[in-house]
Amino acid sequence: MTRRRFSEKFRTYGEWLKAESRDSRYAKRIIRFHERFPNLILKELRDVRLKDQDLSTRSWDSLSSQEKRDRQLSLQILREIRTGSHLSRVTEKLGVKKDFAVKHLGKYLYKSGGKWKVTASDRIEVEMLFYERGEGQRTIITASSKDRSLIGQYFALVQKALRYNDPTVLDKFKDRTIVDAEGNVHHFETDLDRLYEIMEAQEEPEFLEIYQN
Repeated sequence: MTRRRFSEKFRTYGEWLKAESRDSRYAKRIIRFHERFPNLILKELRDVRLKDQDLSTRSWDSLSSQEKRDRQLSLQILREIRTGSHLSRVTEKLGVKKDFAVKHLGKYLYKSGGKWKVTASDRIEVEMLFYERGEGQRTIITASSKDRSLIGQYFALVQKALRYNDPTVLDKFKDRTIVDAEGNVHHFETDLDRLYEIMEAQEEPEFLEIYQN
């Protein structure tokens, strides 16, 4: 596949970069955007709007089935980088390119000191499995990494409580709630009898974040 000419005057981005001092605000913006979107030519970089290239801000319900799968994968990338992995290693392991991570993680993935990093928290929506007090198994759309982490901790303790038949393991969740992306409040199920019933009838809907931080 033939690579597109970077601009009318310069064949490649490298030629443009070396042609003169690139210290202006405009040039720094082009350089910054080229790091994120290396396949765009100069005209496209001039006109780019981050919100048009950033799927991380899209609501879960607005995503197609494939985009939901991609978001799940991007959240795995996010988690692994937060635990110390390098972007290149994670994307290679998962079989995707850097552009994929940039597109789906958006402003939560950034370059600093020549290295790709991620923010400590995010506001990315994703559908997760949830055990609702009085209702049983259901799904909710979480709106932050904080809530994803809390649900992950809850499920880990549910497994422990059921394994040892010890309801006190879940005491910290008796009064805890999750507010979903639509502002609805959800209460964690902590009754062991109800949890045993839920586990026996458990189904795992497609696209869900389960036991993830």
